[in-house]
Amino acid sequence: MEATSGNTTPRYRELAEKLMADIHSGRLGVGDKLPGEIELTQRFDVSRHTVREALRVLEDLGLIRRQRGVGTVVQARDVGPSYVQAVRQPNELMKYPRESRLHIISQTEVRLNRRLARQLGCATGSHWHRITAVRKLLDKRLPLCLVDIYVLPEFAGVGEVIPTSTLPVYELIAQMFQLDVDRVEMSISAGIVSEDVADTLEADTGTPTLELVRRYWSGGRVFEVSVSQHPGDRFNYSLEFRRGWKSGGGWSWA
Repeated sequence: MEATSGNTTPRYRELAEKLMADIHSGRLGVGDKLPGEIELTQRFDVSRHTVREALRVLEDLGLIRRQRGVGTVVQARDVGPSYVQAVRQPNELMKYPRESRLHIISQTEVRLNRRLARQLGCATGSHWHRITAVRKLLDKRLPLCLVDIYVLPEFAGVGEVIPTSTLPVYELIAQMFQLDVDRVEMSISAGIVSEDVADTLEADTGTPTLELVRRYWSGGRVFEVSVSQHPGDRFNYSLEFRRGWKSGGGWSWA
């Protein structure tokens, strides 16, 4: 997998920074078209995936605009102030107390039907290894949440390690199978405790819940999706934003 170039910086980040330097210096002016993906892969000796990820970063920053039939056009030269959340590790997107642990209830192989595939953002009919668990504080009886963790079948062995580790599952997979996590997506929605999970969560049916779906990517594919249900009276999620930089309505990393 083309993750780095001899250091800890992902190749797509290196390419994004090179293109940003060309834009900031004026070598690529506002309104200019960027070279196509194939030309960029040849010029910088990187993969097509690396080029696409680098362009995604620049588009998120608001520096470029990609239009079908037109190409990729520079739309801003500099970044301006904004408020951003500094996230140095994916687990900071949803940090659980250090004294909490996952307790596995079951593990099974599943083939995604249409409804579940839509929820996970994966292909209908694809095969996954599902680990169902509850997260509890060491000194508390009630579960913080019920979580279904879907991992690709080749990573099913992570289920044997979860009960004895304090690391997030994505980190365990990365360590066990030498993966680089290069993208994380998270969606948050409201729900209610259904009758089939009420006993497991030790909550009344119909109780409001906070539902989180997190998708972890490596090398252009999703390798883990977790779906967590948190009874509304047992969890609070807060965000802190600090002054950062943006351009054209986009955002930047620290």
